[in-house]
Amino acid sequence: MGWAFKNKTTFLGNSEQYNIFNHTSYGGANNRNDSKGERSPHTMAEENGVTGISAEGHHIMPFRLGDIVLEKKFSDLHPMLNTVDQVRQEWKFQFKLLRHEWGQPHLMTMLTGVFAFLLGSVSADLFSGGDPKVTGIDGLAEIGGFAFFQLIVSGILWLWFFVQLSVNFPVMRGHIINVIIIWASIFLSQVLLHVNAPNFPIGANPGDALGGVMLAAVGCFFTYFFWKAVTETRDYHVGENHVHTDVRVMEEAMAEHSLFAWTIMVIIWVLAMMLNGWSGAHFIAERNVVDYAVYFVHLISGIVLIYLLMHMLWYPQRMLGEGAKVRTKAAAAADADLLIDGVIFASEGECPSCEANAPISQNENGETIVDCASSNCNSRGVAGETCEGCNEKYPTRYTCSNCGVNSPVVDYIPDKEAW
Repeated sequence: MGWAFKNKTTFLGNSEQYNIFNHTSYGGANNRNDSKGERSPHTMAEENGVTGISAEGHHIMPFRLGDIVLEKKFSDLHPMLNTVDQVRQEWKFQFKLLRHEWGQPHLMTMLTGVFAFLLGSVSADLFSGGDPKVTGIDGLAEIGGFAFFQLIVSGILWLWFFVQLSVNFPVMRGHIINVIIIWASIFLSQVLLHVNAPNFPIGANPGDALGGVMLAAVGCFFTYFFWKAVTETRDYHVGENHVHTDVRVMEEAMAEHSLFAWTIMVIIWVLAMMLNGWSGAHFIAERNVVDYAVYFVHLISGIVLIYLLMHMLWYPQRMLGEGAKVRTKAAAAADADLLIDGVIFASEGECPSCEANAPISQNENGETIVDCASSNCNSRGVAGETCEGCNEKYPTRYTCSNCGVNSPVVDYIPDKEAW
């Protein structure tokens, strides 16, 4: 963004709509009805009672969040400081995992972003103060040859940086545009706030700040949308891929997938963008370049922003797996409404004799999904396979509660055409 300175909780309600999240657990758990697929290989999480991670997306991890131990805890001083310990533990886990897994592609992407920022922020024309009377196209014409070259290269590197983000973090690819909107909105809001108040917030007039406040609000709204999509997808992921009849095990799985520290990082990212935009606009708004401390803050905060952005995109992908689709429940429901009715498998089967509804369905793989035979288990799974919750076999026949006909469960799946 520096190159702009060149010239001074239910989910969707029914099981078939879960499919649009496109999560797949180890063994083929493609939807809520099929969430009991084959058990994944044992990992460190299973030793602690937590179901293993999907083999397709986020493979076996070298260590887990529960393995991270803090030598000193602030909660020992006061219980209210337990939140601080939670953030420390999660950040320690994330940074340790980052050092273990980030490779050359991540470092090259980060360096690309840093160089793009610095090429746009450091210029001889910037230090000379420029001509405040020349703006627009005329202002670009006044830029020196080398400075103009910097401007072009910076723009190309920014473009390449975002392309590499989409390549390295394919799960978050749909939110790259959101990130650009957030960054541009918050950055430009600071520029507008400095138009009539060069020493903003000193001397600011509330009436003149409307445009800047609106742009900042737009950036915060898209940030909330981004955060909501990630957290709701996390909730769905845990409910599908780590389902268990024991509530305590489910709570452990949710704790292992905590996004509390990640949320704090998102907030820090937004605040850092505001500081970066403010320091850059504040430095440019001065007619006489004297406050280089503000300029130094702009450079440091810009570099930090690049790292924070990559960390924010990397961690949800690592948690959810590369087969995940990050979206809000509302977006998933909207997509479900657009699907052709014939493509969506019926949530309930029909009796082949009296056509009464039966709690039998079919997943995307064509497997028949039924309720567990045990009265103490509320899970569903593939007919004939063993329930992981109670070790009972899922029934292969079903007796209609309306007419009493006993038939194979596959006969309860109605034949419907796709169109």
